[in-house]
Amino acid sequence: MKQKLTNSRISSFKECRRRHLYEYEIGLRRIDEARALRMGDAFHSGLEELGKGEGLESACAAVRLKYANCPEHFDLYDWMIECETILRLVCAYQWRWSNMPLEYVQTEFVFQLPLVYPETGKPTPIFDIAGKIDGIVRLEDGRLAIKETKTVSEDVSLNSDFWRRLRMDQQITLYILAARKMGYQVDAVLYDVARKPSIAPTPVPYLDENGIKIVMDSKGYRVQNKNGKWRQTGDTELGYVLQSRPMTPVEWGNKLTEDIVSRPEFYFARVEIARLDQDIAEFEHELWAVQQAIRDAQNTNRWFRTVNRHSCKYCSFFDPCCTNQEINPASPPIGFEIVTDLHPELSNVNRTAADPARTETSAAPAAANSEVSA
Repeated sequence: MKQKLTNSRISSFKECRRRHLYEYEIGLRRIDEARALRMGDAFHSGLEELGKGEGLESACAAVRLKYANCPEHFDLYDWMIECETILRLVCAYQWRWSNMPLEYVQTEFVFQLPLVYPETGKPTPIFDIAGKIDGIVRLEDGRLAIKETKTVSEDVSLNSDFWRRLRMDQQITLYILAARKMGYQVDAVLYDVARKPSIAPTPVPYLDENGIKIVMDSKGYRVQNKNGKWRQTGDTELGYVLQSRPMTPVEWGNKLTEDIVSRPEFYFARVEIARLDQDIAEFEHELWAVQQAIRDAQNTNRWFRTVNRHSCKYCSFFDPCCTNQEINPASPPIGFEIVTDLHPELSNVNRTAADPARTETSAAPAAANSEVSA
C-alpha cells in the first residue's frame, strides 16, 4: 500500500524533519485535540450541510453533534461557549453570503492520486498525493473553482499579509493539480475565510430590585458613594468587588452576533486565488523532490532538526525532542498516543456529488439568531 503525501505531511517535513519523524513515521500525536483544529472541523461540518442545501437547521445540528460529548479534561462551560461560537459563526456565514450563493458541483470529498515524475509521467511506487477538498463550485461567469474554507485568527482584510502569503501557498496549488487530474477544469481556488472572534465572554453584573449594580467591600457590606448612592464600579486596591456572574452561552452568542452584524468584513472574506499553468508544472517537480527527500530520510534514518524560535515555540513535540527522548510505541510519553490513522483529515468525509442546481440558502440575521438560541 502506498504512503499518502498530503499537504499537512509536506508542511511537516518542510518545517522540521524530526517533527515529521514523530508525526508521520512513528504516529505520535497529542491526546488533546488542538482547539483550532476542533473549531475548524465543527465549522466545516456546518458548512458542508449548507453546501448540500440542507439549511441552517441541519447545519446547526451538525455542529451540535461535534460538541455532543465534553471530554473529561475539558471545562464544561468553556466547551459550551466554544460550541455557541461555532453555531453563531455558521449562521452568520449564511447571512453574510445570502446574496451571493454558490452553486456546488461537488461537496467535500477526498482524493488519492498517483504522484508522477513530470518528465516521464511515470508514478512512484512509494507515494500517492492525497487530500480533502471542501468543494467544487461554479462561479458566476461559468468557470469552475475549488472552494477552500478556513477559520483563522489573523487579519483577513484585502491588503493583509494573509492574502499575499496565499499567492505562494502549496495547498492551493496541490488542490488545483489534483482537481484537474480528476477531470475538473478548475482555474482557481475561491478562498473562503471566517475569522475567529476577537471579543470574548464578559462577566454580567448582578442587579438589585431597582436595576442597580451591586458592589461589596471586603467585609461583605454594600458600598455607597459619598453622595449616598450605591457605588457602581469595583476597586481592587480598596477591596471593592462588583458582584457578577459568568455570561451564559446564549448571552455570549447574542453579543457575538451583534459584533458580526456591525462589522461583517472583519469576520468574513472571499477571494479568488489563481494559479498559472507554469505554477502547476513547477509544483509537480517540487512534489517529486519532496517525496525523494522523505524517502532518503526513511532509508538513512536521518531526521535533522530545524531549531529556531519559530519552529520550536509552537511544536507539539518540543518536550520529547529537546530531551532526545526515545519513543517507545508501547509506552508513549505522557500526554501522547500512537495512532494508526496518520491522516484523520481524510476520514469520514462525504464523497457524494451535490445536485449541480443546489445553492446555499439565504437567511436573515434574525433567523440566524433564533436558530442558534434554540
